Amino acid sequence: MNMENIRARVAADRDALIGTIRELVAVPSVNGPAESGAPFGPGPKAALEKFLEIGKRMGFRTWAFEDQVGIAEFGDESLPEMIAILAHVDVVPAADGWSCDPWQGKIEDGLVYGRGVADDKGPAVSALFALKALREEGVRLKRRVRVLVGTNEELGSKAVHHYVESGQELPVAGFTPDSGFPVTNGEKGIINCTCQLPFAAPAEGTAVLCIKAGVAANSVPDKASAELRVPAASRARLARVLAEFAAPRDAKLTCEYGEGDTVTLKMDGLAYHGARPQWGSNAAAHLVQVLRLLDLGAEQAAALAKLDSMIGTQTRGENLGVMLYDDPSGFTSLCWGILRTEGDKLVFTVNYRYPVTYKMEPVRDALLAALKANGVEITGNIRASRPLYMPEDCELVQKLMKVYREETGDLESKPKCIGGGTYAKEMPNMLAFGNQFVGENCHIHEADERWSIDHIVSHTNIMAAAIAALAGVEE
Repeated sequence: MNMENIRARVAADRDALIGTIRELVAVPSVNGPAESGAPFGPGPKAALEKFLEIGKRMGFRTWAFEDQVGIAEFGDESLPEMIAILAHVDVVPAADGWSCDPWQGKIEDGLVYGRGVADDKGPAVSALFALKALREEGVRLKRRVRVLVGTNEELGSKAVHHYVESGQELPVAGFTPDSGFPVTNGEKGIINCTCQLPFAAPAEGTAVLCIKAGVAANSVPDKASAELRVPAASRARLARVLAEFAAPRDAKLTCEYGEGDTVTLKMDGLAYHGARPQWGSNAAAHLVQVLRLLDLGAEQAAALAKLDSMIGTQTRGENLGVMLYDDPSGFTSLCWGILRTEGDKLVFTVNYRYPVTYKMEPVRDALLAALKANGVEITGNIRASRPLYMPEDCELVQKLMKVYREETGDLESKPKCIGGGTYAKEMPNMLAFGNQFVGENCHIHEADERWSIDHIVSHTNIMAAAIAALAGVEE
């Protein structure tokens, strides 16, 4: 197979490639309440339908599995084996702080902006154009190729899990372009749970009436607010708290006075993916520390003190006693992404990621035991995923690394383990490969998510080479 010709095909399709990514990004696809024919809400369903429309007009066989997984297939239907590129078309909320419309696909300074442009709509379209280049170049593959897109990756990967559990055809090899180069040969295990503490407001005196922070459990919240009742007798103490506030990194506190005794405190922080919470600045954690300085009622003060001492601004679970480590993947990470009041309860989420060489069951049990020992009540379902790890000498790791090195000339980078969880865990014989290049920051899960047009083109070339390497080419 002549990769120079493949690259020329991709280069010729550059404008169409970018335009198609923008077309898919233009469909808001945040998970929402189930509707008839839309198990994860109308947004993901609309994005699924748009993906199928794109695949069909590009000449691929397309269909949907139970309105949850979209499939575009290439290759002789009689071929017994299949490889897969697994992506997703659902996205996290856009939230605040964008410099542009998150659904517009703005192009500026060689970058395409938009929610999902890098995570993971852009890579899904890139895979389709890689297949298109192979087809137009007349490359005959020994295995069928499927580009699959799920619709619930950001909230538990239920769609692809159902696809696998229901007995659908599985690939003999594949990758998900939803991480970074070179090859991700390890992914930490992840445990998500929703917790609550008693938080009844006193009938009189200073009280928290409402708290709201965060938009997703797997993202460091960059906004937090608390509506308070602060009587005149406590205003001097509030003024002292505000005057002596020493802003942590990337944090800012503001105060708004409302009618009567009402006061609203707002905290800004820095959003970051829950896999690396230490790189963010948790607005909820900073606000809790401020609220603890007020003369709150006993139950509210106790709950905030407990939350601050258990987790606070820590990001590895040190105080909870659940910090773990291994050499391939490093330390645990712990992110509480959502904080809110519900009646007389203080509700928060825990997103905990543990090293790749540990077993899920004992780690999960230790985390839950530590929370309960602190008086925390676990509510709802506990979502837990096992780690994924393939040593560097595995065939799949070796093939993908060879493609990466040949296409980029980067001979120094090595396979890596990550804290983020990808679809590779949901399907056998799969690793994460792409889409972010070494040193690139696409601001995934943040405001102004973007992807370099030059990198999109390079990524598409790498996808084509990887497809050929895994599927095999008839000489």
